[in-house]
Amino acid sequence: MNRSPDSLIPSDAGQPVPEKRDDKAPICRQGGEANARAATQVNAVSASSAPPAIKPTELEQFPRRACVPEAKPATGRKPAKMNPVCRDGVQGGGTRRQNTKITGETLFGPAAEFYLPSGREAHKGRTRKRGNEAGQGGGSGRSTRERRDKRREGRAATSIQGLTQGKTAGLPPRGKAKPRRKPERLNNVRKLQRTLYRKAKQQPERRYTLLYDKVCRTDILWEAWRRVKANGGAAGVDGVSIQEVVAHGEERFVQELAELLLHGTYHVACVRRVHIPKPGQPGKTRPLGIPVVRDRVVQMAVKLVIEPLFEADFLPCSYGFRPQRTPRQALSAIAQSLNEGFRHVVDVDLKSYFDTIDHELLMKLVARRVGDLKVLRLIRAWLKAGVLDEGKVNHPLRGSPQGGVISPLLSNVMLHEVDRQWSREEQNRKVRLIRYADDMVLLAKTVAQATEAWTQLQAQFKALRLEVNQEKSRLTTGMEGFAFLGFEFRWVSGRLLMWPRAKACKHLAERVRQTVRSVPSTGTLTTVIQKLNPVLIGWCTYFRVGNSNRVFHKADWTMRSEVQLWLRRKHRCTWSHAKRRWDYRFLHQRCRLYRMVGKVSHLEGLRRMPAASG
Repeated sequence: MNRSPDSLIPSDAGQPVPEKRDDKAPICRQGGEANARAATQVNAVSASSAPPAIKPTELEQFPRRACVPEAKPATGRKPAKMNPVCRDGVQGGGTRRQNTKITGETLFGPAAEFYLPSGREAHKGRTRKRGNEAGQGGGSGRSTRERRDKRREGRAATSIQGLTQGKTAGLPPRGKAKPRRKPERLNNVRKLQRTLYRKAKQQPERRYTLLYDKVCRTDILWEAWRRVKANGGAAGVDGVSIQEVVAHGEERFVQELAELLLHGTYHVACVRRVHIPKPGQPGKTRPLGIPVVRDRVVQMAVKLVIEPLFEADFLPCSYGFRPQRTPRQALSAIAQSLNEGFRHVVDVDLKSYFDTIDHELLMKLVARRVGDLKVLRLIRAWLKAGVLDEGKVNHPLRGSPQGGVISPLLSNVMLHEVDRQWSREEQNRKVRLIRYADDMVLLAKTVAQATEAWTQLQAQFKALRLEVNQEKSRLTTGMEGFAFLGFEFRWVSGRLLMWPRAKACKHLAERVRQTVRSVPSTGTLTTVIQKLNPVLIGWCTYFRVGNSNRVFHKADWTMRSEVQLWLRRKHRCTWSHAKRRWDYRFLHQRCRLYRMVGKVSHLEGLRRMPAASG
């Protein structure tokens, strides 16, 4: 019989006649016997010179083959090895029911004749080349079970056993899987706030008349007390501090306060006024009202109840004293507007805003949402409460104490009337308003639009009975620069830059000087650094956005100089000796003095590089 020279079927010459076996002959799968593959009628037919026609019975035997099945040599009955067999050698003729590891290596030698090339090798028509050291057969006799660091160079043995594990095989990932965090359940206070917010959002004109009973709830008062306790603060006119309330008994304090509210025997106490220095303005002070602890808790409880009603009405242009709103978001909005072409700025400053709020007008605005008379009486009582200043009690006709818990919410309710006009869709295309409490800026694209907006804004403030500080309010541009929330904005060489103001840097230098000199010379350097680091961390956390790295270099030099001056006085040495002995490495690396350089982060909306021209 004629054979093709490229045929994989060996010649009949010198071969014994294959013994015919039944198709249903049992095959040994386990034990010490190898799998038996008997020569069937298909082998005999495929050995002929002409290819046989495909019959339905043959397709059933080989359902996944699209071509004529090729014959395979019969294997003898030999005891199987229990060790896993690798296909990178020529071990054994059959692989059925054997633990096989596929290594992805190309086979060489006699064993390669039984495997057809596939993939890349089939496309190229030649097998992949191996390293110079690799010999014929099993790649110098090394299997994939050996250590990776002992494999020879030039061997590209990539195990694909891991491809069938993990997610594809339905197995857990390797290593310890992190446990899933269970979603935190909302407490009753958060559930109430969410319900009120959704109802107020769905019904913009609705007034809520049943709110006082929610203020008197024990869980609301407990949440209010926890927040007041976390905020801390000084004692009021009664001299009772938070520590004394804790010593007296927190549960007893909350129960007594709930009974006073339920029985209607709660009365508002006077507010103690103190004057604190304005940062960066020597000689100027700011009045601050401190209510008693009991009034602070009740104010917080009222705020927890009515704040969701007004949050449903507040607009996105307002960022001050609101939940999930930060000064960084306001700075990012300004940077984004300036990059979009709003280069003309109206810098607005209100004169003593918290002290000039009209009580009657404010109560009308609050009554749009709050219809409970008892809650309105509480708010009016806090506005009309007496102020103890230098031993005298005054009853102001205007203003809200700048230190009360509910004062920031009331200030936003008043200025919300300004936000409503400037946040309309047609008005927002020409002029944009960005407000943080009483600090606000108007951004326009042209000078005419900015001038018209400034005239309209002054008319609005007059209707709200508020005073504008004409000395600090001005119309400027991005090239000239303006200040907002302690940052200086300015266009330099076609690029928007922002950095901390000189006033803020001066205030930091004063605080560092006071903190360092508060420690006596008998103290230790560790004490100085422990007191100084919180001041530096707080200032750096706020001013770390934008282009603040150059300012941080100066701030680091200032604080190092103050610490070196303190050490010079302590050890009574010369200034040059102090600078050499307690240098940069000693203070920052060894003593862990906080360093601001390198802590700058990118602000969203502020471009890192100047905009491309054209």
